[in-house]
Amino acid sequence: MHADDFRHDNYGVVSGLRDGGYSDDMTLAAIAGAHKRLITSPPVAVFPHPIASDLTFSRYWNYLRKQTFVLESYISTVNWLMNRALFLTHFYLSWGFVAPYFMAMVHVAAALQIYIKGYSYGETTCTSGGLLLAIWLAISTFTELLSMWNLTRIEVQLCNILSPEAPKLSLDYYNWSMIFVAMLVDNFLYPISAFWSHFSQTINWSGIRYNLKNGKIHK
Repeated sequence: MHADDFRHDNYGVVSGLRDGGYSDDMTLAAIAGAHKRLITSPPVAVFPHPIASDLTFSRYWNYLRKQTFVLESYISTVNWLMNRALFLTHFYLSWGFVAPYFMAMVHVAAALQIYIKGYSYGETTCTSGGLLLAIWLAISTFTELLSMWNLTRIEVQLCNILSPEAPKLSLDYYNWSMIFVAMLVDNFLYPISAFWSHFSQTINWSGIRYNLKNGKIHK
């Protein structure tokens, strides 16, 4: 799509973004797909997002609700189908990410229980397969965090190069153990938030109550 498409509201781009809610990327993708227009986006875009030190659960929940509420807005059937596909995909990936850690905790807890009570594996019906999977999960987690660290390192370098007048960013600001915990919490709560947004169709956004009706935003 070109700048003139926005200047002249071709294909309802501007009016669609104005009336369709806040999910601008999904709305634009739906319009482009419906009219066979080409848009591009980076395959990976992961940026650390700092949170306030005095963050409460209610404020965090409201922030998460905003991320899922926008997927309930749409301007066309194509937009609605894309949002539903993203909803189901995110649901599967989120709990698919969390579930292995829950199962690993069960295996580790069972092994600790056997060790504390002085049993041997031969005296129980427990096998070592679960612990091996937990070890592989730990290795995979370390690899994942190492990849995230490297990606963030490059992003920090780019920010420092592109904005030399701004205060220098540093990797020292990031607590990677807390980032990992935040990933688990966020992915566990995301599907719950998505269901909540789907059935409530309302949100308090910066002190303003918004309601959805047929995919459109109403204050």
